[in-house]
Amino acid sequence: MAIQIPKPDGIIDLGVGQPDLDLLPVTLFRSMTLRRENLAYGEEAGDHRFRQTLATWLSGEYEHPVDAERLMVTTGNSNALDLICSRLARAGDTVLVEDPSYFIALKLFGEHGLKPMALPMDDHGIRLDALEAALQRHKPAFIYTIPSYHNPTGITQPLERREQLVALARHYRCPLVADEVYQCLYFGQKPPPPLACYDPKAPVLSLGTFSKILAPGLRLGWIQGSGDIMPSLLGSALFKSGGGLAPVSSALVEPLIANGELQRYLVGLRQQYRSRLERLYQGLHSDFGERLQIAKPEGGYFLWVTFTDGTEPMRRLAVAKQQGVSYFGGPLFSANKGFANSMRLCFAWYAEQELTIACKRLARLFARQ
Repeated sequence: MAIQIPKPDGIIDLGVGQPDLDLLPVTLFRSMTLRRENLAYGEEAGDHRFRQTLATWLSGEYEHPVDAERLMVTTGNSNALDLICSRLARAGDTVLVEDPSYFIALKLFGEHGLKPMALPMDDHGIRLDALEAALQRHKPAFIYTIPSYHNPTGITQPLERREQLVALARHYRCPLVADEVYQCLYFGQKPPPPLACYDPKAPVLSLGTFSKILAPGLRLGWIQGSGDIMPSLLGSALFKSGGGLAPVSSALVEPLIANGELQRYLVGLRQQYRSRLERLYQGLHSDFGERLQIAKPEGGYFLWVTFTDGTEPMRRLAVAKQQGVSYFGGPLFSANKGFANSMRLCFAWYAEQELTIACKRLARLFARQ
């Protein structure tokens, strides 16, 4: 079986952030059919019927109106970020990012010749004083932020912080790119609406994907835009030549949204992930006590844990793999290579029993010498 990263034999790898194969809803797709127009190039922004259905569903999820004309279809979040880098920036430009941040995004920015500038975070997300100072001092191509269940820290920006971020983007006329792939994976109260929902005149792009809430193999996502920034993306020759993206995947997912099957599936998925989070969180607390500072998220995929006694997890990674457990170290997520005492653990890829075993293996690995 060829998947992006197969589960390694003998190792519980808590570093990988992808959904468990056992949770993917293959039965939902067994009776799918296509219309002839689904096999054509289609509209540049993506199939209109799909965007209208998506807009209706998002309006309910966000408890805020979403306009289908402000949506464009992508082949997933990485495709959206790549398109944004190509259309909104040039090699040598600065991009303002949180510290820490999503390591694949940092890598993608580097591949485009961009220079990520890491800005500190507080308990509510990116620090506004540092952000405004950077906006005044530099001319960044865009700001990159992860508002809900931040990867890797799990932080969720409250409403006021989101409004202030959008206001800064509008004031300085700097595009604000919000990576919001975990927005719908809440385990209790919903997070505030995505950043593209606040000011119709602010240059904001909110990125979503079905990879985390349905199936990554669909290669299907969306961008919600505000301000006048969306035409910059749709003006790419990619769309002039090939039409809209993912017409077949859009046709497969549209009826699942329209008939409520996606929503029903999401209810169960949130329960599964919430149980896995609790198992990993409680297991770490039981096995490590005060040696670990653990930021417990209210949704998403990840736990961000920091050793309070100076332990540096990356120094033990090779031994960890020999003992049957793995993780991603903090410096991977930092443009400044900081956070040596931290590691990111994913609770989405493994069932609860395996997460319990992983906690025990971590406890043995990091037992006090």
